[in-house]
This record gives sequence, C-alpha cells and structure tokens, in this order.
Amino acid sequence: MITSEENLLLLLVVSAPFFGSFISTLLIRLERKKSILKPIFSTCRNCDQRLLLKHKLPILSYIILKGSCYRCKTPISSIYIMLETGFFISTSLAILILFNESIDKILFTIFLAWIFLPLSVFDIQQQRLPDLVTIPLACAGLLQGYFLPYVTFFDCLLGFILGFVLSAVVSILYSKLRGRTGLGWGDVKLITAVGALIGWQLVPWFIFLASATAMIYVIVQMIIRGGQAGKERIPFGPFLCGCSWLVWIYSIS
Repeated sequence: MITSEENLLLLLVVSAPFFGSFISTLLIRLERKKSILKPIFSTCRNCDQRLLLKHKLPILSYIILKGSCYRCKTPISSIYIMLETGFFISTSLAILILFNESIDKILFTIFLAWIFLPLSVFDIQQQRLPDLVTIPLACAGLLQGYFLPYVTFFDCLLGFILGFVLSAVVSILYSKLRGRTGLGWGDVKLITAVGALIGWQLVPWFIFLASATAMIYVIVQMIIRGGQAGKERIPFGPFLCGCSWLVWIYSIS
C-alpha cells in the first residue's frame, strides 16, 4: 500500500517540470526587463501568440514543437528545457538516492535543488548572484543546523565563518594581484551559505571540487574552441551550486 509520504514524493516528481517551467518564465522575463506578473499567460516573444494548453506541457511540448513557436517558428529559449528537465532529474535523483532516509531529508534536498538550479541559470544570464537568494540561503543553513539533526549548529556556524574567510581572502588577493575581479562577492556569499549548510569539515572539499570542475570545463573549452576560450569570464555559480548539492547529499546520506 502506498503511504501518504510516497504519494507526496510522487506528486513532487510529477510537478517538478511544471515548477521548472514557471521559474524559467520568471528568469526570462527578468533577463528581458519585463514584468514578471504580466502577461499572466505565456506568449511567444516574437509574435505574442498566446500558447495553447497543449503547448504548455513541460519537456514534451518542447520536443514536439522542436524548440520553436508553433506559429512563427521563433526558437523557444533553451532555459525552459534546461530547468524543466533539471527539476525533474534532480527531484528523481534526490528520492532515489535518499529513499531509505527520512522524508524531511528528501524534502530539504529537493528544496535545495530547486534553489540551486535557477540560481545557476541566473548567474549565467546576469553574471551575478543576487543577495535576495544567497543571504536567506545562509540563514536557512544556520537554522537547519539548529532545528534539524543533520549537522550541528556549531559546525554550521564554523562552516559559515570558514566559507566566508577562505573565499573572501581569495577574492581580495586575486583582485590585488591581478587588478581585476576573479571571485565575485556574490560567489563569496554563496560559498558562505553553503558552508553553513554542510558544516566546516566539508568546506575545503566543496571549494576544491567546485574549482576542479570549473577548471576542467575551461580546459575542455580551450581544447574545443582554442586558447581564446581560456580568457573569457565564466560564471562560477553553476559549479558552486552543483557541487554544493552533491556534497550536501553526501553529508546526510
């Protein structure tokens, strides 16, 4: 017999792509400096044609329409398929990996994925990480250390301090030595927030993992596109978000 908790998890898996689609719309409107409230219904950015209900099914509609408007064939932003599939896959993975863990662990892990995914896209779009997300995330990290039994509050507090000190020192030194920004203060705040989530013991490993994956990405880009790719500024947020989620799962599983 299926329990109420299993029903809730199934509902989250089914609804995840719809949440991803909704968040995609908000991010695209923010990028284009349009109202996030109007129009209420989704329309094509080129011909303003209101989307039909059958064209609003996450993932499937993008595939069926071949990534373009059904009327004027203007390409649909790839952010939709990225976040729709990202929300679905991360939700499914959290449930599969933590299936034998408590329901609160699974829900909090899904919550983090649903925060980190749009935050990564926002950093790619805007080249910054908003205080509106990073600061509350740091507070949530400290609060979960106090109210939830995953990491002790003292370890979370030390992780908060260590994450800030390490990242701030790197940011300041790089700026002084190179004369330009390397690690932005939005990245510093995100590292601080993640430190509060995972505790001080895992902060160095988290920073190393994020840095290593970013370095591998740059090397691959240089191989594919040439040396010029190594001089381009890349957003560090997606690497921080992805690695922090993996380290979080490791810390509670």
